[in-house]
Order: sequence, then structure tokens, then C-alpha cells
Amino acid sequence: MDKHPGHEEKHATPDSRKSSDNDADDSAKPSKADLARLKLRLIAHYAMLGFAPAVAVLALIIAVTAVTGKQSGQEQISKADAKIDSLNASLSASVNELEKLKAAIAQGKTIQEDRTTKIIQSVTQLQLIVHVSPTLEDELRQSAQAPVASTAAAPAAEAADKKSGLRAK
Repeated sequence: MDKHPGHEEKHATPDSRKSSDNDADDSAKPSKADLARLKLRLIAHYAMLGFAPAVAVLALIIAVTAVTGKQSGQEQISKADAKIDSLNASLSASVNELEKLKAAIAQGKTIQEDRTTKIIQSVTQLQLIVHVSPTLEDELRQSAQAPVASTAAAPAAEAADKKSGLRAK
């Protein structure tokens, strides 16, 4: 059964959290990209949680204004406008912060990819100097092409297995 980490924590007791923390310590540590992705998901989750109350407050303000519109006057309307403006300002600040975080994560990914590329090139150059064959770059190219070749060969292998299975019966 495939469980999502967020769902486990909602229903977990403090004791079960401790045991799941111990299990997590035993397993492999998540990569920086996974941690950044989890942070971004958490931020997006809280941002989405903030949208519903903001919309509810906005709807409440509009409803109150509509019901008491004839009785309220300009003072209450200006207060409602001020509240709406402050809500919009805080919402746009949250959205801007989220966009900054997205940009920072994208920049981090780009830097990591550049570092990886430089490392691969350096190792390949050293392997060429030492006359090691195949080079790391060649091996990575072959492994990148292997899934494409294996997916094309899989239906042919299944067909061959079915034919041999029919003959054996």
C-alpha cells in the first residue's frame, strides 16, 4: 500500500511518529532536490490554505455590505474597502514570496546540473588521459539510451515467451 507522508502525519499518534522517524533515519537520506520539492509543496499547501479564509472573509464582507448597505453608510463601506485592500496586500505578498522561492529552487537546480556536468567532463578528461574505456560520459550516454531500447524490446520478448509457452503445453 502506497502512503503519502503528509497523510500519515495527520492520523499518526506521537508514538507512531517516533517509530516512523526511526524508520526514516534507517532509510536513505532524501536529496537536496527532494527536500526543496517537499519545502515547496509545504509552502504551496499553506498558501492554498490561506486562500480559502481570504475568500471567505471577502465573501463575508460583501455579504455584510449587501445586507446592511442601506443602513451602513460611507464609513462602513470604506472600512470594508480597507479590509479588502489589506487582504489583497497580504495575499499578493504571499504570492510574491512563493514566486521568489520557486525562482530560488529553479536556480539551485540549474547550479546543481551545471556542477554535475562539469564533474562528468572533468572525470571524462582524466579517463581519456589515463586511457580508460569506456569513459563516464559514454556510460551515461549508454544508460540514457538503454531504457528506450529496453521498452522497444519488451513487447517482442513477451511475444516470444507466449509462443514458447504455447508450444510447451
